[in-house]
Amino acid sequence: MNSIYSKKMAEEYVWYFKMSIAFGLLFTFCIYRNMSGITFPVLTAGLILFSVMFLDRAGIKPGKDSLPYFLGIMLLGISTCMTANGFFHFFNYAGIILLFMAVMIHQFYDDKNWGFAGYVKKFFIFSWTWFISLSEPFRHRITLKRGDGGEKRKINRNVTAALCGLIAALLFLLVVMPLLMTSDRIFSQVFTDIFRVFDIESILENVDIWNIAGIILTFLVGGVGILSFFAAVFRMNLERGAELKKGMANPVTGITFTSVLAAVYVFYSAVQILFLFMRRGLPENMTYSQYAHEGFWQLLFVGIINFIAVVICMQIFEENRILKILLFVLSVCTCVMILSAAYRMGLYVGEYNLTFLRVLVLWFLGVLMLIFFGVMYAIFHSEFRLFRYILLIVSVMYTAFSFSRPDRIIAEYNISSTENLNFEDVQYLITGLSEDAAPSIAEISSDELSELEVIEYVGDYYSDILRRDGEMSLRQWNYSRSSAAGTAEKWLENVRINYMVRE
Repeated sequence: MNSIYSKKMAEEYVWYFKMSIAFGLLFTFCIYRNMSGITFPVLTAGLILFSVMFLDRAGIKPGKDSLPYFLGIMLLGISTCMTANGFFHFFNYAGIILLFMAVMIHQFYDDKNWGFAGYVKKFFIFSWTWFISLSEPFRHRITLKRGDGGEKRKINRNVTAALCGLIAALLFLLVVMPLLMTSDRIFSQVFTDIFRVFDIESILENVDIWNIAGIILTFLVGGVGILSFFAAVFRMNLERGAELKKGMANPVTGITFTSVLAAVYVFYSAVQILFLFMRRGLPENMTYSQYAHEGFWQLLFVGIINFIAVVICMQIFEENRILKILLFVLSVCTCVMILSAAYRMGLYVGEYNLTFLRVLVLWFLGVLMLIFFGVMYAIFHSEFRLFRYILLIVSVMYTAFSFSRPDRIIAEYNISSTENLNFEDVQYLITGLSEDAAPSIAEISSDELSELEVIEYVGDYYSDILRRDGEMSLRQWNYSRSSAAGTAEKWLENVRINYMVRE
């Protein structure tokens, strides 16, 4: 820690420590055993507020260009309490962390000339710096801000030493005390009598040790996490304004490599256009359905590999016009492959209905196509900030995807597009989707469910929802779960009334 900001943090360590405690308390209140409730957007708002306060204390004013990052963080926080889908919960958490890292890197470093590889390098360096900074809150060597210095320093050292000794003694006794009590009956009896006098035993019976431990751990994650994060930010060890040097490798190697790939990809793209899109005949013993319903997974992975290959070639080889043209050809062919994969998946969905994985693949193919548009532009415009473009595309598309609640869309599509539902169809809707789908499942008529002999199965599903989400506290409120509970209550009441009428 040798930057001016690190020194500032050391001087103002008491303030930073107190604010970290405050954030730890907020973090615990919002997120403990409540990872997707209404308090989660409160936490994201608090994260933004505390980060601005931390920066301001160091003499830094966040620029206007930081607002899109903060807006993205806030939207992901809101999205988390709008859905019951665990997939979105996990990636919302990851997205918030990545956007928070990105805005801080952008705040402290001149990243105008950073290429894609440069950004990736900086993210890895920063992640490692954050990891090694986890011990920062516990380092007694940090210089504290003091008035007279000497006496207070001595007192603080003594208090710290005493606390360390106390904690060590308690941990040691956890191991030793059982041995002592089993070794001497009198000692054990006396110690037990002490518990009885102060009624410690009854107190411990009413205390959930694991719950207390969980609260403490959550608090430490929040408090230590934010303090160590800014300790890492203030180190400024990413080589300010530095960019990975453009590769000096012989472009002939790149031309040879890409020309071979281009020849294969052009031929493959021609096959896709003729036989898949234009349907110009097929080999014997092969139906169009068989041809179209296979290969999308392979094409998806080829698209990802091609993206990596093109970016690496742009980075390591000297600029060369022929190489740029070949990279552009590779990118265009990759777009054809993406369209082919999406078309095949669409036909597959038409045959076998939607699943969350199939929707996710279609979404990812769309994102990958948009990314390649940026790559094709960057091939001929070296000043184009490809990483920030990709970050924008992924952030916007993912946020829109998370707010769309695809589980409900999947249920609606499968119910409306299937003439005769079977047990497997209903089973997937219940077990394969989150509670987002509950209102759509309720659209299936009770008569149809009775004919399929799954009405009791569906009834158990809604009963579980009502038992689990029927009485959520304000802190735990989640839009999707609340909607599912309301649907469950209405559905169970309607079914009960219908059966009473029939009887």
